[in-house]
Amino acid sequence: MRMTGLNFEAIPALSSPLRFYLTAPVFALFAAILIALHGEALWLSRWMPVTLAVTHIIALGVMAMIMIGSLFQVMPVLCGAAIPITGWRLHLFHFSFVCGVVTLAAAFLGWLSFLLPFALLAFSLGYFCLTLVWLLVTQAKGEQTRLPILLAIVALAALLVLGLVLLSGYLWGFFPSVGKTLTNLHAGIGSFGWIMLLVMAVSFQVIPMFHVTPSFSKKWRHSVLGLLVMGLIFASGQAFDFPLSWGWFLCIAATGLYCVITLERLSKRKRKLPDVVINYWQLGLANLMLACGVLLWMLLPIERPALIMQWQTKLEVLLGFVFGFGFVLAIIQGMLLKIVPFLISLHLQRLMMQNPMAMIPLPDHYQLISRARMKRQFYSYLALLAALWLSVCWPVATPLLALVFALNWLTIAHNLYGAITQYQISRDKLQSAPKMTL
Repeated sequence: MRMTGLNFEAIPALSSPLRFYLTAPVFALFAAILIALHGEALWLSRWMPVTLAVTHIIALGVMAMIMIGSLFQVMPVLCGAAIPITGWRLHLFHFSFVCGVVTLAAAFLGWLSFLLPFALLAFSLGYFCLTLVWLLVTQAKGEQTRLPILLAIVALAALLVLGLVLLSGYLWGFFPSVGKTLTNLHAGIGSFGWIMLLVMAVSFQVIPMFHVTPSFSKKWRHSVLGLLVMGLIFASGQAFDFPLSWGWFLCIAATGLYCVITLERLSKRKRKLPDVVINYWQLGLANLMLACGVLLWMLLPIERPALIMQWQTKLEVLLGFVFGFGFVLAIIQGMLLKIVPFLISLHLQRLMMQNPMAMIPLPDHYQLISRARMKRQFYSYLALLAALWLSVCWPVATPLLALVFALNWLTIAHNLYGAITQYQISRDKLQSAPKMTL
């Protein structure tokens, strides 16, 4: 497989992505506390204040936090260009983004005004999107990844603009005539645009690289991406009353096609040894197909039984959880098990190159995060999915969902800190080793 040349000088400081990775479990615990405190109210409607707060904590504080952190790492590797957000600018971006998520959740719960999250998120995410677009247009390379990552960032920018328009309704009473259709577009662009486009962009490279599978052909890559972008454009037109109501159906078709192709690639991997990350991919894609099936059923203009209509509100909440918990968190958790050891190994190799005389064995992937720890993390994720479905069928069990969610992310945090500790030990040995003298 042809890869963009890896430039060791472009690799960001280890603290750049790790600060985002280590922030995500904190937000997951915050979300778990809200779920435990409000219990069954979570399932009443997706418009409930607690449901909106939990949704945005997980979407921004957990998912986007890890996705943004991963972009700091994958941009130099896949596109040959490092994100030029460093030093005090990185501290400011991370701090303002974290504060924006916290204040947004607090505003949904009625604890403060929406003005502060409006300003913080507009500043932090706006700055990030503008920086990435400029970088991808002017410096980035890599035919397979540059365009889809650029499309994902454009979708994130559109998602931000729509979110700010919706927040302006809370602040100044500005509600566009399209009403809830704009909220649906906000959710759709977040799911099919920002998340799906970025997952596709990264998976086209990392699945063949990490799992030794056949490459994704150019024809399939372009077909899936083109179909998805067309669907998003047409769905956006529908939100403004243009007669293009089949946009979401194109998005569903593109996503389903991506699932089939990716599962087929994974089935042909050359390394047939058991791999927890493969299990994450397979389960995540299965849940993605389930979510697409539920959305398709909800969009079709068919008459539904009265009993099913009583579940309509809960079904909307369930759709978000199946997509978020069942697909996005699966891919994120699996990729962390690959990206973090890969990232640490790159930095240790760079230190070794600076002092070739340091004959110190570097930790391998499974010394950084052992197979046993990977399995415990995956089993905790399976328990999370089981608790989710139990809560859907028996809402009284929702506090159990909160507990399992917290335990799942505490397991992830434990694995992250364990890998970082191993890195620090190896780094200190390399730095204290005798240097070559002339």
